[in-house]
Amino acid sequence: DYPDFDEEHGLLGNFEETEEQFEIERNEAEPLFLRGQTKLSVAMSPIKIVRNPDGSMQRAAMTQSALAKERRELQEQQQRAAME
Repeated sequence: DYPDFDEEHGLLGNFEETEEQFEIERNEAEPLFLRGQTKLSVAMSPIKIVRNPDGSMQRAAMTQSALAKERRELQEQQQRAAME
């Protein structure tokens, strides 16, 4: 049905591959709408890490730790039972 279509490679055309060379020039100037917000204008300071023991991430971590411990204990019990 489609003479220019190949199951493995897709559309086959009589395309000539030409190699073109061009130069890209970067504009280092800060745009007006970003004035005062880019790393060129703001001294980057490290992010302060705050530990929140009552936060959702802390609760999730504690839950996962408890589940992992429970799983580990269950596996150890199964291994001991298999040895007996």
